[in-house]
Amino acid sequence: MSRSNASHTDYQPYRIPLEIAIVGGGFGGVFCGRELCRQLKKIGKARETAAVVSDQNYMVFQPLLAEVAGASLSPRHVVNPIRTLCRGINVFKGKVETIDLSKREVHVNTGSFSSGVILEYNHLVLALGAEIDLSRVPGMAEHALLMRNVGDAMILRATIISRIEEANVESREAVRRRLLTFVVVGGGFSGVETAGEILDLLHSVSKFYKNISKEEIRVILVHSRDRILHTMSLSLGHYAARKLRKRGLEIALNERVRAMTATKVYLKAGGVIETATTVSTVGNAPNRVIRNLCEKEGLEHEHYWIKTDEFMRVPRQENVWAVGDCAAVPMASTYGSTNCPQTAQFAMRQGSKLADNIIRHIKGEEPRPFTFTGLGELASIGHHTAVANLLGMQFSGPLAWFLWRSVYLLKLPGLDRKLRVMIDWTLDLFFPRDINLLSPRYTRVFRCMHLEEGDHLFNRGEPAFSLYVVKEGRIELRDVDGKVVRTIEAGDFFGERALVYGDGYLYDAFASEATELMSMGHEAILPFFEASSRLRRVLSKTTTQHSAEAELAAIERKMDAAVLKSSVTGVMQTDVATLRLDQSVHEALQLFQKRRFSAYPLVTDDGKLIGALSREDFFDYMKREDVSVKTTLERIVQYPLPIVQTTASVGAALEQIIRSGRYKCLVTDEQNHLKGIVTLLDLIKDAGAFQ
Repeated sequence: MSRSNASHTDYQPYRIPLEIAIVGGGFGGVFCGRELCRQLKKIGKARETAAVVSDQNYMVFQPLLAEVAGASLSPRHVVNPIRTLCRGINVFKGKVETIDLSKREVHVNTGSFSSGVILEYNHLVLALGAEIDLSRVPGMAEHALLMRNVGDAMILRATIISRIEEANVESREAVRRRLLTFVVVGGGFSGVETAGEILDLLHSVSKFYKNISKEEIRVILVHSRDRILHTMSLSLGHYAARKLRKRGLEIALNERVRAMTATKVYLKAGGVIETATTVSTVGNAPNRVIRNLCEKEGLEHEHYWIKTDEFMRVPRQENVWAVGDCAAVPMASTYGSTNCPQTAQFAMRQGSKLADNIIRHIKGEEPRPFTFTGLGELASIGHHTAVANLLGMQFSGPLAWFLWRSVYLLKLPGLDRKLRVMIDWTLDLFFPRDINLLSPRYTRVFRCMHLEEGDHLFNRGEPAFSLYVVKEGRIELRDVDGKVVRTIEAGDFFGERALVYGDGYLYDAFASEATELMSMGHEAILPFFEASSRLRRVLSKTTTQHSAEAELAAIERKMDAAVLKSSVTGVMQTDVATLRLDQSVHEALQLFQKRRFSAYPLVTDDGKLIGALSREDFFDYMKREDVSVKTTLERIVQYPLPIVQTTASVGAALEQIIRSGRYKCLVTDEQNHLKGIVTLLDLIKDAGAFQ
């Protein structure tokens, strides 16, 4: 491999000239690379002139992931190193950032400590798989487990064992039910196989837990269509559903998930499933790089799946080809009216045929169309049972299960993997499944999510997993009576109290309008607060509500009922130190020296309230380089203080103080003119107020 810029520096990526660049390490990309290994040497070209780019250095055999989750297979046996599969050509582990078709360049991020590479190609193969987008269902991105790669399967297996371990020592009936309820979303091949394996695993290991019976275990499959495995025949779909139900699987058809929290799954029909474990097998979305490429280059696409001709060429693009989950390849048997299914059997053959077509193009020969129309479909439903449609013939039961295992064993790349999987399957027939709790640790630093008006984010009492920031929209925190106790606007954050104290959320959280959120996992955020005293001080400002609420609620219970009903105007202070936004930093400092308070109301010239300013925020404002003593207060961040009107009672003012976590509130008239300020001390200074 030659490098075109010998004067490489730490800040400039290498430029690597290639004849063929394959972006994507799934079935389509890897099988294209394997075929190129065999054919490049025949036409006198070095294998190093081709390269596969993948974000992992292995290819996952996804049809067997459910068996990894069910502890039937070792996770190492369903992955193959791409370098051994595509022996001879280059393999670059990295993330494709951008593709420039006009310059014929692929920009690859190869890691935090390397400068990356730019691949200069003559032929480009687009084989980037689909991505997962769970943002359309509120809460799913944060709480649902996936079945996309081998790490997901390992996490799911560890989670299942962890839940049953917790349930074994849990005495509260409602919590036990939640721990032993597992929800799988999606009734396609992946969802059905995953649900079947979860059911098998739970039933087979429950005998080792003295406090758990099979009758307590619930596995629920939620599917949006009127039957599962809808691409198979009606009879096979009904057979699979009947067998699964007989073994105890609950199937909810014609149903969709509306929202999700840590302990609940909300269905569109109105039902609620209480569960601690939800698995999502839905949410496929176009790859980000492909989507950007379609928009930038104007490529023809169907929902960002790139359209190709029957030779897998991208129209109106020279030497650009596409296969697999990012391509809409026309199905030969339908004369182009439909596209090939995005399944492993099609991607493998597309990759091999595409490699042959590229070689033919290099040799100056005409390419050949992709004519494969499929051998059939197979689905394992657990308990040594499967359904299969092969070459027009239908099979079900143990025979179909034997065919399912035989077909996938033959498809599995590499003789060593075939032998390892065969040994695992043989041992699984005679020995119990492994219940060692080997939990792979991983950190999801942050996620984006979208909520529609009325959507749940979390419920009162649920454990806290994240710190949230509102990018757009509004979140309302409501108490047990549905009363709004706090509104979080764009730019504000919440959830930190539950993270720090670890005793669950105090309120229910709803979106009061369409809202965009960022969530940061506790694994990432808590170590920062533990290591930084300054961050702890910042956090303490917002978490004081936890202790203040308990203390003030106790005060409210002790106060005389007559005092609570009296007017707030009788206890408020009318001599209030105020500031205006057009005043300077110097004028504010003069007021601070004369009147020492923690916060100062901000008013207009005619006395209307527009906000408040805290001393601490003011001094932070002064530290900015662009602030001098002559700078006005217009750009300063305002400090939220609760507000009541002059018609309010002492009890109402006290409630506002309790719910806001502050120790004072402002009093205005109906026209929003500031009339006074009342502090907690003002409310309780009369000893006779206490009973």
